[in-house]
Amino acid sequence: MTRWKTVVVTDALIVAAWVPAVGAQTPPPAPPPPPPTPQVQQDKREIREDRRELRRDTREIRQDRREIQGDKREIAGDRKEIREDLKQLQKDKAAGNTEAVKKDRAELAKDKRELRGDERELHRDRQDVRRDERDRREDRRDLRQDRRDLHQDRHSTRGAR
Repeated sequence: MTRWKTVVVTDALIVAAWVPAVGAQTPPPAPPPPPPTPQVQQDKREIREDRRELRRDTREIRQDRREIQGDKREIAGDRKEIREDLKQLQKDKAAGNTEAVKKDRAELAKDKRELRGDERELHRDRQDVRRDERDRREDRRDLRQDRRDLHQDRHSTRGAR
């Protein structure tokens, strides 16, 4: 192995020269790692599949959150519609139009029922997302533990050979 070497010739003169390194040794090649055992290979496959499943779960949770946001906007629109119906009812009452008041009350009751149903559904969806997130966290903990166990198994089998 050759390299640049700096040598002090006298106190004021420093010389750099391209000098072959005599006796330079290269380390012997590392022995090839032992082939993994079938159990370790199976564990690796399972861990990869678990990772894929976690990514799918994460995407599903993200999509559920988007749907919840859409539901919230829909509920806000329903509330706005109910406020408009109330205003119309008050106008019809003030005008003394009994037919329109009956129609407005029926429409208002229908809208309120729909709103309550939408809010219940939103609440259930939020609970489902929370449960899914809890399950996903637990799966991640299990995956990390499986990876630790695999790592320990690989190192413990190396020493046994």
